[in-house]
Amino acid sequence: MNLPRLAVIRLCSALAVLGLGRVGLAADVPYFADNGYGNPVSMMHHPVAEHFNGVTYVAYSGPHEDPYIAAYNHATKTWMGPVQAGVNPMGKSPDQIDKGELDNHGRPALVVDRQGYIHLIFGAHGGDPSLGQNKFGLPGKGRFTHAVSEKPGDISRWKILDNISPFGTYSQWVKMANGDLYLFYRHGSHRSDWVYQKSTDDGRTFSPQVSVLKNKLSSYSLFTEDAWYAWFENGQGDTITAHYVYHACANPGHVRADVNAYYMAMNTRDGSWATAKGEPIKLPVTKEYSDKHTLVWDSSKERTSHGTAHVDADGNPHFTIRAKGLSYTRWLGTAWQKPTPIAEAGKGAVSEGDFILDSPTKIRALLSSTHQGVSEVGWWNSNDGGLNWAKGAALISSRDSAFEPTTFVRNAHPDARMLIAEKKRDAGNLYCNMYLIGDNGPLGRPAAEASHLGDRLEQIKLLPKETPKMEAKRKKKAAKADEDP
Repeated sequence: MNLPRLAVIRLCSALAVLGLGRVGLAADVPYFADNGYGNPVSMMHHPVAEHFNGVTYVAYSGPHEDPYIAAYNHATKTWMGPVQAGVNPMGKSPDQIDKGELDNHGRPALVVDRQGYIHLIFGAHGGDPSLGQNKFGLPGKGRFTHAVSEKPGDISRWKILDNISPFGTYSQWVKMANGDLYLFYRHGSHRSDWVYQKSTDDGRTFSPQVSVLKNKLSSYSLFTEDAWYAWFENGQGDTITAHYVYHACANPGHVRADVNAYYMAMNTRDGSWATAKGEPIKLPVTKEYSDKHTLVWDSSKERTSHGTAHVDADGNPHFTIRAKGLSYTRWLGTAWQKPTPIAEAGKGAVSEGDFILDSPTKIRALLSSTHQGVSEVGWWNSNDGGLNWAKGAALISSRDSAFEPTTFVRNAHPDARMLIAEKKRDAGNLYCNMYLIGDNGPLGRPAAEASHLGDRLEQIKLLPKETPKMEAKRKKKAAKADEDP
């Protein structure tokens, strides 16, 4: 615990790949690791997992908010790792118990290239000012970092590729059928453009940044800037979809006031963008332009946040919106279907997750929810295009924990559809159990193999308890928190 962090990465990685965890009971546990830290995953950083050549690779934030990766072999039904794949410069030592001291924006996003090399982006909430000038917005903290496995399919050894902007956060990989990689992200802290960089050589080089969503001074207030939260994903064929919400960012200060829902799509053959109607769009889009051309839902003063988006076999987009729960909408060919809550009043609070389109009207959604004190992740089903929903089977549930889901595993195996972080209530620490769940529930492992905390929990007990001053500071910081506190 006292060795320099960089000096122990390779040693810890080698031991973890060999399955050498702390000695424990041999009984199986439903989780594969117990060292998720803080808010180890989110919907914004995606994908965090991919199934490739019979193996599902998963990434999350572990101790010190560093990136960790594990792998599940479906043929042998065995786990490898987790191993540390890099160092998050925003991480703090010793382990914190005050979540207000964590940043969380440096979580990893994962993709596997055509050759089987695994890529992670992590480590920044905008990028430190010392890194130079950010021409697309404001700097922040950390360094946007690209790590790649030294060998295809091998999670034990990693190297850093200095080939992307150091300014960024909310990393989102989109991999096309021809293997081209698109990396979308916000190019800095709150008041920054959303951009993408493209790689045609499996992530070894990237094109210059292209601005998609423009940050600027608001037209209605000298103390507000137009900002965005966005979610990018594969569309139909050679397209990429963009589902986003407007963030009125107070300047000075930072107060969350996100509203509305917007949609547009990119044709990667020529780099052009268009509305759901097929009308051409000129980049970068502004607030005024979005309101006129890409607005899906005017939420008035009701706070919104993006969900996930997918395109059906007819080429029509569907997506979810977080607004007093989770709602669903789709393009009907000429207009957008009115956003409809997935859970009716009195049937539980649905927060987030992802969905599968079996047809334009048959939808399966794997969602986190709470009802009568029970938290769970389970299926919800619609047979009429999202107008009505029926609650299906739960895959995991608990009265003592909350579950935070990710988007679906890319190219998911039915046994491994989604990565889940379990946040125990009243745990006295910020560590989470990590689950990989599929149609038959979680893919667990022997308890000794899933244990990776060592003596960390004992050390945490020696830290000073929260004082009234610490509590006031934490609450003040939480009130100004970004998308993911």
